[in-house]
Amino acid sequence: MYRKELAQGVKFGDHMKIIPCTQATFLMSKREDHALTFGETIHLYIHLLVCEFCRRFLKQTNIITKALKRATSNDSLSSEEKQRMTDALKLA
Repeated sequence: MYRKELAQGVKFGDHMKIIPCTQATFLMSKREDHALTFGETIHLYIHLLVCEFCRRFLKQTNIITKALKRATSNDSLSSEEKQRMTDALKLA
């Protein structure tokens, strides 16, 4: 599936539509603060199955979220933690 098609959403038949990347990233962000509905979870899961860009975005946001949680529990990140975070983002 091509990036341009995913960005606009792809429809399969009358009932199934793969949500566009903008909606998928919105749901990923929403999931950080609130539980998704069953329908939102299914739409996001299906989108992530076919979109490597959004899977990468999800990995990167998870890395950032974990680092922020660690940073708020301490005064600041050590240089080693900063380097690990930078390396993890490059690999994601």
